Amino acid sequence: MQNYFIYLLTSQDKQKTYVGFTDDLESRMKKHKNKGVRTTKYFGSFDWMVLEKVLPNESLAREAEKYWKSAAGRKKIKEILKNKK
Repeated sequence: MQNYFIYLLTSQDKQKTYVGFTDDLESRMKKHKNKGVRTTKYFGSFDWMVLEKVLPNESLAREAEKYWKSAAGRKKIKEILKNKK
């Protein structure tokens, strides 16, 4: 069974966030760090965290990613980041 993860990147210098999903966190983070993702290549240094582990398939992961990118999901992200400080 494939594991999918919804993850959050937070830029350290621009205070921007990015939500994405993957089934291979290590490879995906390398791609972000090597500026291989168009949306985040100008982020500079960033922190990341897993927001959610989604099973068992890509369509559920896409639905979860859509939630985290919605207004309600972004609000929850702000709360998570506020509580993290």
